[in-house]
Amino acid sequence: MINVLPAVLACHFLAAFTVLGMPLFMPRLVAEFGLAQTSPWVGLLYSLPAVLTAMSAPWWGRFADRFGRKASLLRALAGLSLAFLLAGLAPSLNWFILALALQGLFGGTLAAANGYLAVSLGREQLARALNWTQFTARLALVCAPIGLGLLAAAFSVRQLYLWLALLPLLALGLGLALPGEGKAGTKQAPEAGDAALPGHWLWMAMALQFLFFFAMVATFPYFLPYAERLVAEPALIGLLYSLPHLVYLLVQPFAHRWQLPWRAALLWGLSLQLLACLWQFQLHSLPALLAARLLFGLGVWLGFQGLNQLIGQLTQSHNAGSWFGKLDAVGKGAGVLAGLVAAWLSAGPGVQAPFVAAALACAGGLLLLAFFTMETHTDGSPAHLDRTVK
Repeated sequence: MINVLPAVLACHFLAAFTVLGMPLFMPRLVAEFGLAQTSPWVGLLYSLPAVLTAMSAPWWGRFADRFGRKASLLRALAGLSLAFLLAGLAPSLNWFILALALQGLFGGTLAAANGYLAVSLGREQLARALNWTQFTARLALVCAPIGLGLLAAAFSVRQLYLWLALLPLLALGLGLALPGEGKAGTKQAPEAGDAALPGHWLWMAMALQFLFFFAMVATFPYFLPYAERLVAEPALIGLLYSLPHLVYLLVQPFAHRWQLPWRAALLWGLSLQLLACLWQFQLHSLPALLAARLLFGLGVWLGFQGLNQLIGQLTQSHNAGSWFGKLDAVGKGAGVLAGLVAAWLSAGPGVQAPFVAAALACAGGLLLLAFFTMETHTDGSPAHLDRTVK
């Protein structure tokens, strides 16, 4: 029988590689349609899939709970392949916009993959699996721009879309071999305390996810002009931009040696992100920027360790699709808002200002985490929420 976790991670990596590499080439793509590379269309097209994914994710979550999480995963992969095929064949900008809309409306591979894992793995296995789906996302985020950059010299952007349409199609073939729900052989029996879970914990977890994702994403869109104040070499700027993701890739394989309880991991993660953001706001040297990016990456890794433990403990198999759909919508919504806030601040106070916004989001997360801690002792929350995933 196929090994569930590696197969799902492979599906997610292929889908993430497909999606995460192309935004870099959006200015060149609008030029193929006769527009300037600095056209406002670049920002609109960049944001469109994420906005529509945020809007459609809760609906697809309910679809998964009703018709099956494997069916939802296959649906996401098929939709992504179709959208990229249409984008590659687009004869006009309007056609291409339609393709991006389909990518957003029928995508959501991460939520679909996590929903499938939720009914195939027990809680503690799921928490570890969520860290690995983030690993594949960051691996794709590092590899895709480099790989597609090498191919961009030989192919037009629309030709790249056609080639990339094959990757989710390959993942779809792999997904078809996955066992159906209840046949994976690793699903555990429902754990005690599920029915007693206070509903407001779900809202607080989603709020933590929103603040964490906002803090992470707000620092990315205008990192190039920010770093150009200190660094002239584009390759070095690219390395500094990718450094937090590289930290995650290097540390995650050894996570089992340094596992913290979810509260401690989130506390350290948000605190390190806050310090790194304030440091990047006012630093004036390349060595300091390098150290701050490393600190930020460690904070991101620790934050995901804690957040994914919490999400894993709050997940219940009967509504896993809806739950991960909501989480996906929250994460995408946070990313879109972070991009808008970063654009507004960069055009006003300056390119350092988004780091202050990110630091404020981290501070909000720490306050919410403190409220979480008080709630644990006053609302009779299930004991499994205090476990450490080992």
